[in-house]
Amino acid sequence: MKISDLEFEMELGGVDKADIADILKLYRNKAVNTNMLDDELTKRGYPKIFDVDYDAYEEEEEEWDDEYFSIEKFPHKNHYD
Repeated sequence: MKISDLEFEMELGGVDKADIADILKLYRNKAVNTNMLDDELTKRGYPKIFDVDYDAYEEEEEEWDDEYFSIEKFPHKNHYD
């Protein structure tokens, strides 16, 4: 992950630009470790951005699967009549 990607993710997460600059300055010369970035974000009062709990998303998807059916809008092959 590039520094610009990290910066973009934090901007999308609602992190203040001054805090983004400070965090990136701290970790610029170190290897990118998203756990360390998340720890720094939580110290500053922001929620974790880079640590995603995929199990929670799977549980939410299972709830939605019961209510909706999948529909293929555009078929992959051309059908000639």
